[in-house]
Amino acid sequence: MSVRRFTEVEAYQHADDGYYYRPLVAGKELFSYVAHVPSGGYMPPDAEEAELFELSLFMLEGELDGILDEERVPLTAGDALHIPRGMPFGVENRGPATVSFVLSFAPPPPNVDLDTMKQSAIDRGRVVIESTDVEDVVGPVTFP
Repeated sequence: MSVRRFTEVEAYQHADDGYYYRPLVAGKELFSYVAHVPSGGYMPPDAEEAELFELSLFMLEGELDGILDEERVPLTAGDALHIPRGMPFGVENRGPATVSFVLSFAPPPPNVDLDTMKQSAIDRGRVVIESTDVEDVVGPVTFP
């Protein structure tokens, strides 16, 4: 067993979409990360990815539109959302502040290994932000 403190974990750019994540837990049956979506950040729903995972989202701070297929669901700190497998899911931050949430995947993405994620992100051309620099990129994070 290992404990990871999210403030000590580097962040990876999800894609070219203004969405960054800090991987926390990678197991045989579960994968979880803390996501940060700066003001104006958008990740479109992905029908192909939706077929792979059942998701659980828990809002930590801010306000966000969850996009389930084409329906927008307003989410605020303290809200939890279940996203069933097969439901395309995306997010958009139309507010002025960074939004943070925990997203958990079951089953985990294939070949997820916390030790090799950084190199994988670099190989895919994604931005990797050192833990001490995350707020410089995504804006202030006010928890924990």
